[in-house]
Amino acid sequence: MVQRIWRADEVAAAYAAESRAMVDALRTVPATHFDRPTRCAPWTVKELLGHTVIASFRTVEMLACDGPTAGPGGLVDAIGYYVADARFRPDVDGARVVDAQRWAAARTVDGAVDELAARTASATAHVAAAPMDRLVVTRHGDPMTLTDFQATRVVELAVHGVDLADGLGVNPWLTDAAADLVVALAAGTTLAPVRAARGWDRAHLLRAVTGRVGLAPADSSAVRPAGVRAPYFGGTHRSSTVGEE
Repeated sequence: MVQRIWRADEVAAAYAAESRAMVDALRTVPATHFDRPTRCAPWTVKELLGHTVIASFRTVEMLACDGPTAGPGGLVDAIGYYVADARFRPDVDGARVVDAQRWAAARTVDGAVDELAARTASATAHVAAAPMDRLVVTRHGDPMTLTDFQATRVVELAVHGVDLADGLGVNPWLTDAAADLVVALAAGTTLAPVRAARGWDRAHLLRAVTGRVGLAPADSSAVRPAGVRAPYFGGTHRSSTVGEE
């Protein structure tokens, strides 16, 4: 097992690289393809992109506020951020769906991709300028280190990037660093031997650890090691019962 402690520079680099890869890939896709459905029903590709843009920019919004104190319960880590609590209630999930749909309806495809590029670049710059020991508080009230929260933004970009690519019918642009962070977060290890033995690429391994594909019992046990504290990738509106925010 590997320790799931993220170095600030590694997380920042993964976020920057994954966001650039997404922007570059989406610029090559015909605009008409963005109306296609995704596994994150009821979102289309464009609507899921809207959700991803909104989620990826939360870091900047949080850095504009005063940093929190840890509080009596201590800090929430990147795994603890994904818990099966009120943040996945039907009403909260429904609001998340509507916000992304409204965002998408107000923008052209080119405008949506341009905004993704601008907002992720802004987030990258703000993180680089922030103190390494900066604390933030999420909209769910979780006090976190900036590095742990930014690790969850890598999750958003990587996981929904695969969802977007699958919806568009193109090869995922998933970067190695982002994929490895998601897998280590979900499984407590890189799962490199599992991936090699089964001939999976990183995108398929990511789908497996986040519940996006059906698995045989042996494969399921391999990608979800016993005794490992794992994040809850859940969402009531997702057709595959998985999602992030």
